[in-house]
Amino acid sequence: MLVLLPRAMARGSQNPPAPGQASPPAALPPPSTEGWTTRLGEACLLGLGVASLAAVPTGLRTAGSGGAFLEGILVGAAALLPLITLALALARAAGRGFRGIVGQGSARLSVLRIALWIGVAMPLLAGLAALLKAVTNHRGLAGATFGVFGLLVVAAAALVAHRLVVLGERLAARGTHPWLLSAAGTAIGVVPLLIVASPLASGGGEGSAQAIRAALVDGAIALVATALVASLALNAGTRRAARLAGVPAAALVLISAAARLESSPPLGRAVRAGGGLAATLLGALERWTDRDGDGEGAHFGGHDCDEGDSSRHPSALEIPGDGIDQDCDGIDPEHEAPLRLAAVTPTAAATAVLDGVPALTKGPGAASPSGGAGTAGDRPDIVLVTLDTVRADHTSAYGYERDTTPRLKELASRGVLFERAYAPGSDTQRAIAPLVMGRRLSSVARDRREWPTLFAENDSVAERLKRAGYVTGAVSSFTWISEERGFAQGFDRFEEAFRDAHPEREVTGQHAVRRATHILEAFAKRTEPLFLWVHLFDAHDRYVEHRGIRFGKGPAATYDGEIAYVDQQVGALVEAITTGPRARKTAIIVHGSHGEALGEHDVSGHGVEVYEEAIRVPLVIVLPPGHARTAPAAAEGDTGASAGGQRYKTPVSTVDIAPTILEIAAAQAEAKGIEGSSLLAVAQGDLSVQRSPVYVRGGRRGALIDWPLKLVVVERKKRNRHLLFDLDTDPGEQRDLSSARGEDRERMVTAWEEAEAKASAGAPAR
Repeated sequence: MLVLLPRAMARGSQNPPAPGQASPPAALPPPSTEGWTTRLGEACLLGLGVASLAAVPTGLRTAGSGGAFLEGILVGAAALLPLITLALALARAAGRGFRGIVGQGSARLSVLRIALWIGVAMPLLAGLAALLKAVTNHRGLAGATFGVFGLLVVAAAALVAHRLVVLGERLAARGTHPWLLSAAGTAIGVVPLLIVASPLASGGGEGSAQAIRAALVDGAIALVATALVASLALNAGTRRAARLAGVPAAALVLISAAARLESSPPLGRAVRAGGGLAATLLGALERWTDRDGDGEGAHFGGHDCDEGDSSRHPSALEIPGDGIDQDCDGIDPEHEAPLRLAAVTPTAAATAVLDGVPALTKGPGAASPSGGAGTAGDRPDIVLVTLDTVRADHTSAYGYERDTTPRLKELASRGVLFERAYAPGSDTQRAIAPLVMGRRLSSVARDRREWPTLFAENDSVAERLKRAGYVTGAVSSFTWISEERGFAQGFDRFEEAFRDAHPEREVTGQHAVRRATHILEAFAKRTEPLFLWVHLFDAHDRYVEHRGIRFGKGPAATYDGEIAYVDQQVGALVEAITTGPRARKTAIIVHGSHGEALGEHDVSGHGVEVYEEAIRVPLVIVLPPGHARTAPAAAEGDTGASAGGQRYKTPVSTVDIAPTILEIAAAQAEAKGIEGSSLLAVAQGDLSVQRSPVYVRGGRRGALIDWPLKLVVVERKKRNRHLLFDLDTDPGEQRDLSSARGEDRERMVTAWEEAEAKASAGAPAR
């Protein structure tokens, strides 16, 4: 593949000296007569080619995020061009000096071998990693196997690269044109990397690892292509063209990309949402233009319309009718607001929607505990708010010493707070599936990927509500919860806030609330009741600090700040509801998806363990006036009303949310096949309701909560391990009572096995 051998070297190799004849002395390279304009033009011209090639993954990801492929390549090439041009100029200057010392061929061959080595090894390593991920779920075994076989792959790639260089030398000696060899070398070194990049074309990815892989692939393509081109010898005609057109062509690309970004906000959002190296560079440049500290700049893909006012930016919450365009969309929308309150604050807003307004008049078919079929006029709107990765014991609504959730606490004072609510699992997949499909993940029709696509054959909660006469909307803040993965099924409007900002690198809460507010405004005059699901992601790792929110230093303090920021978004959403015309008839359900470990039990994060910090979540249900009733005598152990609200202490599961929504909507006829049991009677004030133990299932862990006892099941190949805790006396789960209380352990194990068998009876994944 040796494209990069000088033509003179190739010709000279065809006429070796006769036997016995001394070899002529090697000719020294002629002194360089190239001026700096020629060298700069060469670097710009070659840099354009390399940057365009390296920007192909950016174009693919931009197209996958709603933009145009060619525009993605233009913006990506412009972002990478300055760095690549500088690297080429320095590399070619260094190469000239090095060749003057060691001769014409050595440096070029070394660069070629290294470039080809990288280009061959990376796709092979990526393929090996994908294979191991597909065939094993054991991380330790997969890592060790990758380490051993990865070394073999790297060694084999080095051998292949060396053989390719030798083959290139032979072809050059036989007269093959250097440019033909150059094209072959580029294809061998770069095309496999482009193939590796193609799975990342959907934009955003499923997590921070996806974003890191995208940036690494972009960087590898740029590195290999730069190394190949850096040692390329240009003929006199190409150098002359580079001197005349290289700099103007590069300037044209930079100016065109900048102008397109300035004139097209959706393009900038699509490039940023796609991720990768170019998106990272643009994000850094955009933040550099942020003068008012609101987190958004005015250039390089940012579209802050007022850099002197931190309250005006594209992510700001629009206040209709105040004469100010807060969210920079060019309009200040008006809407009828018969319940508009003067100087509404989140606390006052929550009070207005839930207290001090006339009760709804019940018709013959109004929603009731008996499940009568209500009419569109008397059935309430339902707003479900999911707080991703928020654990209950870090919210002030549940007694936490830091004031992290004053708005949730205010909301709870108007409804019922469920003190012991549990997620069905500590990972996102198991926590979210029951909300959307009304069934645990194990019973949902889906593919077998780690982040599965949900199949259309499922009967979603939104579809059931539509059949019952509801209009439906949703806002997702996480890339997995997307239309592409089957989550839009049954929703009239499905908004993806992660298109505005990457959920694991940026802040999405204000984008989600803005989109949810637009849905509320769009459906405000419809006669049908509304179901709206809003997913807020920001408390999820990685934790970032928010301006004006600080609880100290360290991961726990930053995590608390994230919860406080999400609580602010809940307040903004409640305010949007209360200032709308349907405030008098809106039920609000707010809950956590799952928890987050912060070092307890030597674990951080979520997705594996099922201790309290990973699965106990907040849950608050507030019904509109006319749908609540006076509470009967409290059950034993319950205290009834507390601080104006009520607290239900019996353990419940967030699997119960879907049947609760259907009963609030008077759509029990649509509840066939739905798992869980409705919480409406409790939400209406009946704290005497008795419930079954709560079943929790993870990948290799499980739990059963029958207050105050909790069984933790650790799955093993030969025999499972069972841990028993008394949460009343040991809320931190530090003392295993399985040996001391054998009878309780056996009873709990039997109940666990029955719940496991019942859950396993659902439809299998495919």
